[in-house]
Amino acid sequence: MASMSQFLPLPAARRLLAEHGVDERYLRRKKAWLSFLRIVEPLRWYENLRWGRKIRRTELAAPPLFLLGFGRSGTTHLHNLMWQDPQFGGVTNYQASMHPIALTGRNWLPKLFASRLPAKRPMDNVAISLDGPQEEEMAMINATEHAPLHVMNFPKAIPELYDRYVVDLGKDPVSTEGWKRAYLEVLKKATLLSDNKRLVLKTPPNTARVKVLLEMFPDARFVNIVRNPYPVYQSMRNMYRKTLPGAVLQEFNWEDIDAWIVSGYQKQMQKYLAERELIPEGQLIEIRYEDLDAEPIKNLERIYSTLELGDFEAVRPLLESYLASLGTYEKNKFEFPEDVISTVNENWGFAFEAFGYERQ
Repeated sequence: MASMSQFLPLPAARRLLAEHGVDERYLRRKKAWLSFLRIVEPLRWYENLRWGRKIRRTELAAPPLFLLGFGRSGTTHLHNLMWQDPQFGGVTNYQASMHPIALTGRNWLPKLFASRLPAKRPMDNVAISLDGPQEEEMAMINATEHAPLHVMNFPKAIPELYDRYVVDLGKDPVSTEGWKRAYLEVLKKATLLSDNKRLVLKTPPNTARVKVLLEMFPDARFVNIVRNPYPVYQSMRNMYRKTLPGAVLQEFNWEDIDAWIVSGYQKQMQKYLAERELIPEGQLIEIRYEDLDAEPIKNLERIYSTLELGDFEAVRPLLESYLASLGTYEKNKFEFPEDVISTVNENWGFAFEAFGYERQ
């Protein structure tokens, strides 16, 4: 089963299949996916009838806090830290996995699926739970066809399908409106599921969507986290090698995926650098993963102060307790062979200068 989008509305799945097609090797996977979606579809209709009006009328409790950063730059660590503050709500693993029926099933679905959720993410050993935070991009692939991570199912559509909803978002009115409509639904449902709390949101593609996000949420706050480009490149390659084979419905080769990682970083980070000037003063702070890892409390205090997020001292003991619980966590260790160093130096040189890292 194409597991990451296993609750996608059946009509959306059919439209994606019609647009992109499936290779013969994966026809059984496609059949299993569609069979499951047909079972879920009546529950999705019920959710729309029961909750649709309430969702549409829901307003966000406060301007969102967006955690930006290219994938594998420490965004999850930052998200987990911010999640310790009880003032914040957001998209959970539960909502992301089962978005179309998350309100209908909130009293029974978690019990049904908790045992099927892996204890750790396959690419980096980070612990996960149904009520833990998740990037809203994972909810989007269960909400609409207007989502970039459908390239996980249809890798032949890389990079056009991905770019349509990331660096090119805003160019095509139909795609942009479809994305905005689904994104607002995800955030409104997250507001309802988190008892009307302010949302802290982490999804790496938002790094290249600053202009669109400001149009939607002019008072939003932003934290951009950056990381040394060498481990970012290695970690992205590692992530796709562990997650892509179990999701695809099309043949692909790793050379194309590696090339996409290189060009994706270029386009997304250069788009961010071009658009960050649009963010009003006092609404953006930039931090480095290495600094957050070395001195988490100091850097979080700086975030709270710069963005005026409330009383940091009330949150400090919760953060200290969470950090203490990470004592046994083992990070991935990467070596940087010459070909990796040369690829990064030749293609991501602008990032060394923009974010203050040294070339090897």
